[in-house]
Amino acid sequence: MGVVSLPGVTVTIEKAVSVPERGTYSESGNLGFPQTIDLLPALCAVTVKVTNTTDSPTKPVSSYRFGMFLPMASKWNSKILTVGGASFSGGINWPDMGQGPHYGFATISTDNGHNSAGSDLSWATTARLYDWGYRALHGSVVVSKLLIAQYYGQPLTYSYYSGCSTGGRQGLREIQYDANTFDGAVIGAAAWDTLHLMPWISKIAYAQLSNSGAGKLKTEQFNILAAEVLRQCDIQDGNPDNIISQPDRCIFNISTITCPSSSPEGCITSAQAQTAMRVWSDYIVDGRVVYQGFGRSSEDQWSVYFGADSALTGFDFDYERYWTYNNTGYTWQQFTDQAVIESERINPGQATANKFDISGFRTRPGKKGGKILMYHGLADGLISPKTSLYYYNQTISATGSTLEATKSWFRYFEVPGMQHCFFSNRYNAPWDFGAPGQASALRLLPTLGVGLPAVGDGWGVPGHLNDSNYDALLALTQWVENGKPVDSIIATAFNSDFSVYRTRPICPYPQVALYDGGNIDNAASWHCGSR
Repeated sequence: MGVVSLPGVTVTIEKAVSVPERGTYSESGNLGFPQTIDLLPALCAVTVKVTNTTDSPTKPVSSYRFGMFLPMASKWNSKILTVGGASFSGGINWPDMGQGPHYGFATISTDNGHNSAGSDLSWATTARLYDWGYRALHGSVVVSKLLIAQYYGQPLTYSYYSGCSTGGRQGLREIQYDANTFDGAVIGAAAWDTLHLMPWISKIAYAQLSNSGAGKLKTEQFNILAAEVLRQCDIQDGNPDNIISQPDRCIFNISTITCPSSSPEGCITSAQAQTAMRVWSDYIVDGRVVYQGFGRSSEDQWSVYFGADSALTGFDFDYERYWTYNNTGYTWQQFTDQAVIESERINPGQATANKFDISGFRTRPGKKGGKILMYHGLADGLISPKTSLYYYNQTISATGSTLEATKSWFRYFEVPGMQHCFFSNRYNAPWDFGAPGQASALRLLPTLGVGLPAVGDGWGVPGHLNDSNYDALLALTQWVENGKPVDSIIATAFNSDFSVYRTRPICPYPQVALYDGGNIDNAASWHCGSR
């Protein structure tokens, strides 16, 4: 592999390993992504270290690593796929990179400039925040494109992106930073609004902990809420199928499960009901909405942020503790809405992707216009799906466009019943459509410790490999390269033995899946149309 020469940039090849056909790969000491990914095609796994001084003296030196999976030359499709990270993790996302080489992509991902578990925010320094915010991803793509072209001895033809959650944020942030980095991007459940997401989490945790914890919700209450939301909302979308397809249209009456007793069974107290309503409601500060609350059907995931006391007093306030105020002694009792104002003022790492006018990505003189396929699970209890719809509408407005014109290059898909990035809530709605991290999530099922085996081929959707009707990444490449718009994608849910339970199309907003009659669990019985 040749030498990269860029002003102010030092590039070091740390490691190169040959992986055999159907081989495995992992990186020792990787705190963010310690899992071993399997069923890889034959490839070369390369780890690269980059130091960049070009931001000095206005910003501290940038230092990060990235990984590359390089398929055999005969299998390379002449394209690059960049894979995003997750939460606040530091470490190269080798597991999700594993999907790319099966398609023929040279595949890369960055460690974001640090090494940590996803729930750890204590690593924050000014340099690391900038690297996590945008610098590490941008620099990794710039350097990797040069290295890949040298390795194969020919130029790259297309550049793609795939990421969910923080990975979704990274993709949007890079498109706003450099319109020429990617030709197409699959963006899932993007945590694009760090500035307001984290204070909102703190706000809800504060409500849980205040008043001697009278309004605290625990697993029992989450279960009661989830069951009652399904009972009331499922029928309102016209199809009683254990999927809340249009949670925004559900008129929900929480009084049906609110009891006067201080320790009720089968219901919740009025204080707990108030907390639940806060979680569903928008966060308003000084008369403006700063973050959109969760939607109905998200209740099964509320325990991640709001279940354990350790999270309520720890992670839920670590953003203020380490990023905003840089005060390790900060406690939940100190939280006020001023945290939002301070977050906006400091803007840690400039990570938030809120430059909505991405006209440059749409037009790109001398190149094909870029394409974005964005999606969000409507049962997501980690990142509110309302924020993705807000992002989409803000982009339409900021680019001075219309919905119909925007759909020619940017389409947004809502996925009823899907939780954060993959899997479904307890009612097993279709969720697998070849989106970022979904194939690796199936391969890593044994690591969850619930007795499930590894499933699938490590890429695509089981039973539908290389089928763009079922695969979001393939659908995107056809849109970019052949001008074929993505009018729908078929999502799949599985039985306990991982045979197909049901399928359903997901549709570009504002269309929804409409039932035509017949087998309600078969995608052929549905079509995309107006609400």
